[in-house]
Amino acid sequence: MKITKKLIIFTVLQALFCAVAPLVFIFIQYGDTGGGLAYKLPLAALLLVIVVVIIAKNTLLKPRMTKLSAQIAQQEADLSVECDAEKVKNLESDLKCKRTVEAVINAIIPVLLLAALLIACKAMENAILQMSGAIGFTLAAYVVGTVFGVLAAREVHGKHGGGES
Repeated sequence: MKITKKLIIFTVLQALFCAVAPLVFIFIQYGDTGGGLAYKLPLAALLLVIVVVIIAKNTLLKPRMTKLSAQIAQQEADLSVECDAEKVKNLESDLKCKRTVEAVINAIIPVLLLAALLIACKAMENAILQMSGAIGFTLAAYVVGTVFGVLAAREVHGKHGGGES
């Protein structure tokens, strides 16, 4: 196959549009990491709080939670058989308090995880808008590069043929 000036130009343009231009654009667009600092710090702090709460819950609160669940079960059983109105009222009041504490303690981890997810989504929301533009630019550049690749593939001339040099 004969190497022509067009083949060289088309191959260089293909490489430029398929690889170099998108990489330069992405490097310029995402090279600065300072913009994400506003989301990185709160997310890191929230994840630290989650880890501390999980450790505290598993080490300090687990025995108390087991005891609290047993007390709730016992009071529910007592409530179902108790006939004295004053004792029923006291059991209901105490049971409401204990069940509220149990519900709040069980909700801490999911609330913190959802808050972390919300912060991550907010950070990604801004980044995804920039990323969609980068992907659009990359697609356009790759299509132009592919056109030049097709033109380069069509540059077929024999060494002794009558084509251009």
